[in-house]
Amino acid sequence: MIDVAIVTESCNSSRFQDLPDHDFYRIQSRFEESLLIHCLRNVGLTAIRVAWDIPFEWETVRCAIIRSTWNYSDYWESFKEWIHLTEKKTILINSADLCLWNIDKNYLFEFQEKKIPIVETIKLCNNDLRNIDNIFNKLQTQTIVVKPAVSAAAKNTFKIKRDEIDEYKSILTDLISQKELLAQPFMEAYTTKGEMSFVVIDGKLTHSVLKVAKKGEFKIQDDYGGYVFPYTASDQERHFAENVVEKCRTKPAYARVDAIYDSQNQLLLSEFEILEPELFFRFDRRCAHNLATLIQNLLNRTNKA
Repeated sequence: MIDVAIVTESCNSSRFQDLPDHDFYRIQSRFEESLLIHCLRNVGLTAIRVAWDIPFEWETVRCAIIRSTWNYSDYWESFKEWIHLTEKKTILINSADLCLWNIDKNYLFEFQEKKIPIVETIKLCNNDLRNIDNIFNKLQTQTIVVKPAVSAAAKNTFKIKRDEIDEYKSILTDLISQKELLAQPFMEAYTTKGEMSFVVIDGKLTHSVLKVAKKGEFKIQDDYGGYVFPYTASDQERHFAENVVEKCRTKPAYARVDAIYDSQNQLLLSEFEILEPELFFRFDRRCAHNLATLIQNLLNRTNKA
């Protein structure tokens, strides 16, 4: 029996040498998965990469850690079914309950109820689209960001100025008929200071990065030309990230806490990623070792149980 399955998607299952040179994001993702496999083997565990959307006998692996299942938002019902079926056959990391909860960005409201400051967020309904000025008024801003509650890699995410709203009405009307939409004020820090990502393994911050959008863009993901730099978290930021994880409904094995400063220099939670977040092992390989050790300990406890 194999100890660990690194779960990816069929588009990512090609050999490393077959990835096109321009596909930088998949190349670095494959590299970081390779680092994790290397660290798993160093602690005495066997590991393979397996696509979630290709038939596989999941009972033949002791645990499965979800890493690059990026197409899940396009096949949401199938992915949800896969999670439910797979958790009955092996140990999922993170747990099925946590993954399903984390897919929907409504989790932000749960953190808000637990006194974690978040980027202000409201749910949209059809009535809001009939009088879109209300959205800007509620958020007290001239520029908003609208995104689906369930999405990945900033897909169907729009930055809209108050005087541009007529251009987006038909797009948003079509989207809201298919998906729940959320609105937030646009945070200027995305294009100035950037967004911080704090990687937390077993409840402790291991390392951090700063993500900055390219000039003329507001999305910070690599797909849109964003840049990532190593970042040293302050004591306040470390406490913030670890506190967010502590307030999670159950403790995740690993998490990425994304945060941004507002115009008053208050640190706000922007996203909490525990399904398949990029963990930026390339900036601190010790993080991959920490995760491998955590998985080893989890499997050892399972054996004793």
